Amino acid sequence: MLITRWTGVLFRPATGLFRFDRSPPSASKRTISCSSCVRSTVNSPPDGSQQKPYSFEPLSGRALVRVHGEDSVSFLQGLMTNDMRHFEHSRAIYTMFLRVNGRVFCDALVYRHPEAKGNDDFLLECDRPAASRLEKHLKLYRLRKKVQVLLDETYHTWVAYRAQADPEAKALPVDERKGHTDPHLFKDPRLPRLGYRVLMGSNGDQTEKLDRLLETFPGEITTVPRYVPFRYTLGVGEGELNLPDGKAFPLESNCDWLHGVSFHKGCYIGQELTARTYHTGVTRKRLMPLQFEGLPLEDVPIDVLREADIKNQTGASVGKLRGYSAGQGLGLLRIEKVLPAGGPLTLSVPGITHSIVCHTIRPFWWPNETNTRS
Repeated sequence: MLITRWTGVLFRPATGLFRFDRSPPSASKRTISCSSCVRSTVNSPPDGSQQKPYSFEPLSGRALVRVHGEDSVSFLQGLMTNDMRHFEHSRAIYTMFLRVNGRVFCDALVYRHPEAKGNDDFLLECDRPAASRLEKHLKLYRLRKKVQVLLDETYHTWVAYRAQADPEAKALPVDERKGHTDPHLFKDPRLPRLGYRVLMGSNGDQTEKLDRLLETFPGEITTVPRYVPFRYTLGVGEGELNLPDGKAFPLESNCDWLHGVSFHKGCYIGQELTARTYHTGVTRKRLMPLQFEGLPLEDVPIDVLREADIKNQTGASVGKLRGYSAGQGLGLLRIEKVLPAGGPLTLSVPGITHSIVCHTIRPFWWPNETNTRS
């Protein structure tokens, strides 16, 4: 059996440091034999088309919060930006939980519990450091509703994605509703290019489960994380690093364009500012992808990167860095200052004397009309 190993960038949460692998591009991928590892398949997709294989990667930095009970739908409806009625025709939605001032508390993917018999049992996937805070946040508003909130360790979260694919490529025609057995598949509700989320039970033979998954998808297991830089190339933020608690706004974080906010539902916490911003039709800053020239940020503490200014050719500040990995980044940028000019930008990092050059592009999935002026 085979396992594919990718070399690249690792982020060490314990130290808050980025570590870079300096292997040359030609040596960035190698295959090793391992009798106890999960095999890699490169078979043709079920529809017969010749598409790139999927990469399967565990998301160890993500955790699940379970919300269940007969009032769970109405309970969540009043706390998050999206509309729970979407579950009438979907198994997963993207949403954000806001503070009363309209700033982001945390973002989450919400799944209908794959093994629940009723329609009132949900799993909320969020960053692991934010999971306990989200649990307390939900319990604070539970009051007398018949609902239970608890951290859930039943499943591990994986992602299945194609790093190399046409921008408009669709997900493979896999019927996720047939995934009643572990592991469970959920199409990422944000973008087709983000592929699938996979919930894999923590009990049982993990190798057998991965083999079962590889029978559905042509793909390979990656042993070095590459999903984050891939997500950055799309301009999609996720978790506390990209959406810092109490500092980010949902529309600036592209929540509206990622199908994560409803403007037709009833009231929810933080709705007033979000609705007012939407109806004015003006959002001057948004998360956008950044591509850096070289790998200049080795061992730079994450707190320092968060304070880094991004400037245009005239030296004017156009935004802040919101994430960096393997030469790819995410920035909160003033749209009218960086588009459509497309000129080089520079990153000013405290403690680094030279300027670091980067570029941004308009994500392919953005709507054609983007109003950034008052």
